Amino acid sequence: MTERIVPNKCIHTRAEIEGCAYRIISFFHKHPSEISEDGWTVFRHDEQVYLVDKLTLAVLAEHSCEFLTRETDKESKAPSIVSVRMLPLENKDDDACLN
Repeated sequence: MTERIVPNKCIHTRAEIEGCAYRIISFFHKHPSEISEDGWTVFRHDEQVYLVDKLTLAVLAEHSCEFLTRETDKESKAPSIVSVRMLPLENKDDDACLN
């Protein structure tokens, strides 16, 4: 298995929806405006809520994932996701990123 660390292109972007700011994760887009609103979906991971573009979500679904943050943000309740460490799933029935 090959570990990969993929940078989040939306590290400095949050989306405000109904008064709540959500962290955004995308491997493909630098800003949410680059694709239609329908291209984004809500993603729940480790009791946190994110907005993720559907193509990135498809990649996440094929891997066991760990969201990586900056050391300087460690005290934050919602630190920016700098990148995602991914390992391919050995068993297709194992959806470790989607729990």
